[in-house]
Amino acid sequence: MGEIEFRRLNESDAAAYWNLRYEALEREPLAFGRAAEEHRATTVEETATRFREYPEDSFTLGGFDGDVLVGIATFIREQGLKERHKGHIYGVYVSAAHRQRGCGREMIAAVVSKAKEDVTLEQILLAVGTFQEAAMRMYRKAGFEVYGTEPRALKVGSRYVDEHHMILRIR
Repeated sequence: MGEIEFRRLNESDAAAYWNLRYEALEREPLAFGRAAEEHRATTVEETATRFREYPEDSFTLGGFDGDVLVGIATFIREQGLKERHKGHIYGVYVSAAHRQRGCGREMIAAVVSKAKEDVTLEQILLAVGTFQEAAMRMYRKAGFEVYGTEPRALKVGSRYVDEHHMILRIR
């Protein structure tokens, strides 16, 4: 594995993102709020449109090993007047071949760094399945802390997934 380059995804990355997101939903169905079947109902063009229409302060970051997209994470800034002080990280995934090498940690650091460019951002929130111990360790090392746990946040078939809600206070 070479050095991973992180950058904001754009329309030309839509197909690579669509495929990696599908891989994530197929391989880790308990880790995401969206089902693979729902993702299959979307198109690459819809993904490109979403990238094109993001507000300037919201983005999907991609991690590239050469020309191959190997990691993704989305940051969505709240737009309402009473909630603009916060943003959310969603859909974090690193391909299996690039795990345990610091790619996820570097990607979260890059997302936080880019989000913090807006000096009005005060906190970043995310949710993670209580069973995802490696992800929990990674987020804690990045400065996130648990502020609550939602029981039965997701239901996959007959199985429930509890989620920890985490916060990173910036200002």
